[in-house]
Amino acid sequence: MKHQIRRFLTDRVMKVYNSPAGVAGIPYQTGSSLLQWFASTEYARNDYLLHRAAPFREFLIQLGYPGDHDALLTAFLKTHFHHGWRTAALSHLSNKALDKMIRFEGIEIFDSYYKGGKGIVLVNSHFGWPSVALWLFMRKGYTNYYSILGERGVDSLKVAGIRKDCLPQFLSVSRESGTEAFRLLFQAREKLEEGGVVHILGDGQHGRSHVSLPFAGKMRGFRASFAELGLITEAALIPVFVMPDQRGKAVVKFHEPLDKGPDEMEHQQRIAHIIEQYARILENKWLSAPHLVNGGFVDVHIRQVKADLANEV
Repeated sequence: MKHQIRRFLTDRVMKVYNSPAGVAGIPYQTGSSLLQWFASTEYARNDYLLHRAAPFREFLIQLGYPGDHDALLTAFLKTHFHHGWRTAALSHLSNKALDKMIRFEGIEIFDSYYKGGKGIVLVNSHFGWPSVALWLFMRKGYTNYYSILGERGVDSLKVAGIRKDCLPQFLSVSRESGTEAFRLLFQAREKLEEGGVVHILGDGQHGRSHVSLPFAGKMRGFRASFAELGLITEAALIPVFVMPDQRGKAVVKFHEPLDKGPDEMEHQQRIAHIIEQYARILENKWLSAPHLVNGGFVDVHIRQVKADLANEV
């Protein structure tokens, strides 16, 4: 009975967080600190969040991570537990308060290509808090900003509670429809040719074709959509990562644009060349900070087939 009461009360508190009043009304630093405190408790680790804790322990074993697994598990739970509330609540902060919570690294890379007017494909990933990138650029005044999401993602908790005036224009696509995928590619190309920014999850499931690569000890397929957009336009392919720290603040880090390869290279070779670069950047992020990997991707990775690196050319 005591266990059931504790779970009931925890669920009730989480419902308050997820409510419109909770997203807009709970002070960010107070609410974030409470979530992080709860995620570090023994009850969270061994009971309430056990469905997340057990796969993450297996994930670290499969990665061969040499560090303190218990400490990293705590960091993983503190990062991801109700991170949807934190990413949405950040959008409601004043400009002054937001500047204290968000720090940019490499923003000059982004700005130089943005001012060039040839468009940017902003390649995000399910690492850290990717949902922050849905609204942060609109908030910072980049109004020609668009985001590619699966049709179910547009209405999901990823965007619930975010300030409506911060949301980009969504270009949504159904996974099952090849016709819709081509339509989406055409729409995104138009926006890029107008000098816009198109945000896409490079490790997502948008598009039909994919390239399989060894990744963190497993074989993994990467969709080619972001690489295709880079080749059919003059847009720069800029990887970006939103990485939270243990205080609830976040660093938005931009990398140099991915190299598209020489024009004389075959199209599919150029696609593979682009995706290989992105995969290596993302793999390094995973191996250096595995606690920032999205829980769903942790689950998928531990079930994937191990790469036979001995047979790789």
